[in-house]
Amino acid sequence: MMGLYKKLLGGFMQTRIYEYLLKNIIPYIRFTTYYTTLKGEKYHKMYDLLKPGDVILTTDKKKLTSLLIPGEFSHAAFCVSRDKCWETSEMTHEDYRKSCFFDLCKESDRVVILRPNLPSKAILSAIIKCKSFQNAKYDVNFYLGIKALYCSELIYQSFEKNELGVDLSDLIGLGRHYISPDGLYSADNLDVIIDSDLI
Repeated sequence: MMGLYKKLLGGFMQTRIYEYLLKNIIPYIRFTTYYTTLKGEKYHKMYDLLKPGDVILTTDKKKLTSLLIPGEFSHAAFCVSRDKCWETSEMTHEDYRKSCFFDLCKESDRVVILRPNLPSKAILSAIIKCKSFQNAKYDVNFYLGIKALYCSELIYQSFEKNELGVDLSDLIGLGRHYISPDGLYSADNLDVIIDSDLI
């Protein structure tokens, strides 16, 4: 039965309908018109701790994508600077996106900042590599590789040879390696700095 599921899912993921839904419909569906819960004081406490090289995980519990992506977190981004113009890099349905920490928080109910437990040289190298992906397209099929990227894979590919110690287990039944935001959360070399749920 699982083999049939993988075959059907894999076939559907190759269709134009699937790509259209994933890029143009699903990201915009929220189950409320009200704001997310992360505001003001929590945002400032988190922003004060944010450093280039940090990994940011988020979820918006009222968004359809959070229901479709298994786990606690539905999105991942990478802090590349603190210049208030291009602070974070992320892969979204709009492809590679330069954004700010505020942009992530205003669309989130929960935000967690993780810091690589790696030498500063490795972190700087990852930031440079992440920025080099700025013309990347969003990978709607979630394959590993740099031809196209999805959110958590952008972070994985920015570091050398799985320096973060991420588990590449197939977490969503695709029958291949997949890096989820939750996989980053449990990576061996990423330490939780702050969790908005605990403030």
